[in-house]
Amino acid sequence: AGYLTTTANPISTKQSLCITRTTRPKMLSLVPEAFFVYAGTLCTAFFFLSPGVQIMQVHKSSGASLSTVNPQTLILMFFNCSLWTIWGVFLPMPPAVPGNLLGLVASSFYLLFCWSHVLRGAAAPTWNRLTALATAVAVLLNFFMTGYAMASTQAAENVGRLAMLICICMFAAPLSTLGQVLKEKSSELLPPVQCAMQFCNCLLWTVVGVNQKSMPILVCNALGLVLGAVQLGLMAVFPAGKSEQLEAKKHDAKMSDFK
Repeated sequence: AGYLTTTANPISTKQSLCITRTTRPKMLSLVPEAFFVYAGTLCTAFFFLSPGVQIMQVHKSSGASLSTVNPQTLILMFFNCSLWTIWGVFLPMPPAVPGNLLGLVASSFYLLFCWSHVLRGAAAPTWNRLTALATAVAVLLNFFMTGYAMASTQAAENVGRLAMLICICMFAAPLSTLGQVLKEKSSELLPPVQCAMQFCNCLLWTVVGVNQKSMPILVCNALGLVLGAVQLGLMAVFPAGKSEQLEAKKHDAKMSDFK
């Protein structure tokens, strides 16, 4: 997202950052390119902070709502931000560092907070041993990739290519609950704020990709835009709490038959 998906080639990156207004689409030429860059950067920060809404719900419920937090999303966010931070530091590409460093700190806090509730006995089937293993692997790979990127610029570029793949996986992570959403006909497990911020964030950076003719920015964020639209569509078709309403109706029907 944003500078998170800027090409790993330092030469082509600098070329893509040169503004070529004559080649911009007429519709986009009405708005300064810098607007989309700054707005996208701000939106990226809000995207990384958006899981805080669910974290607050977990805190208020003393861990009872932990099962609604998707661990895959947080683990991929942590790994995504760590990779882009490493890439930005060792390529180097300074603009990539601040936003991803914020995401790295935020996702680390989210994971530590959720695991602290698991250790205190919170019931959450998705926060299991496999999830613990995935968290540990992400942390270890973070250290490994740091050492690897320090070796050469080419190694840092390779880290950037891996980061692009992980970024797409991060955008798709909320859909890991798709089967349950369709089965229960409820989008309760989809984080609405995060999905909305993903859509807005990817929309802005897709425009930046078009303006700068940068395929890495365009492809990564265009896919994220589509995935965000699918998630918002599911929330519109299957509103959160709909399954509870259906269960209540079934219960009332059974009670009336009993009477």
